Amino acid sequence: MNAFNPIVHIEAATIILMLALFSLKLKLLDRGGVFASIPIGYVIYVFGGVDYFILLLVFYLTSGAATKLRVRQIGRNVLDKDSIRGWRNVVANGAAAAIISLLNITGFNRGRITAAYLGAIGTAFADTFATEIGLLYPREPRLITNMKRVLRGTPGAVSPYGYLGGTSALLILVLSLMAVGATDLRLVVATMVSGVLGMTIDSVLGATIQSKYRCVICGKLTESRVHCGMAAEIVDGISIIDTHIVNLMSTVLGALIAYLIASA
Repeated sequence: MNAFNPIVHIEAATIILMLALFSLKLKLLDRGGVFASIPIGYVIYVFGGVDYFILLLVFYLTSGAATKLRVRQIGRNVLDKDSIRGWRNVVANGAAAAIISLLNITGFNRGRITAAYLGAIGTAFADTFATEIGLLYPREPRLITNMKRVLRGTPGAVSPYGYLGGTSALLILVLSLMAVGATDLRLVVATMVSGVLGMTIDSVLGATIQSKYRCVICGKLTESRVHCGMAAEIVDGISIIDTHIVNLMSTVLGALIAYLIASA
């Protein structure tokens, strides 16, 4: 097992340190995000292998580019969506994938573990792209639960651009999967289906149980508990469930869906 090879650990530490510096320089992550990404990336590289890490890297860099595009096109102040990701975002999108990677030391079926890993990464990738590309939609999106028009950036809002963006992310992931030598059709199907269902689950959870707040100073709808230096008033959802908890739940469910498809 490569996880017990000291060279692999040296490689992982070197590559992740370089990526950390790169991320800070390009402002893809803040310092908290960088510190959170180090153990997640390390675990995935060491216990999942280079192939797992390459797929993670494709997700990370492509999503970062999509965020930069969104900020350039419409600005960063859309319901306080992150433009530089912090540790909560990193953990929410990467924790499930890291934990799944650890299962490779158990001797459990590698193909099913890989499917679950792709389900987690694919859900995070599709949801991120759906959000970033969806924010470019020129009309008001619709809330997934009742199809009513809502403001851009509203949790649970969906649009044609969003689903196109999410599907594009999954196609990029599948092409990357093939590039690293995986040609199993079942993995491709598991990735696509779990990714689409995962991002849809994320939207449903966002519309129903995710907490939403209104600033008591400026009246703006926000995902943040604090706005304009004051505690915001909760207007919907469950207070302890924020966007990061929703993302974490969705990646876990995406992984489970992919695992079930691969096991069928």
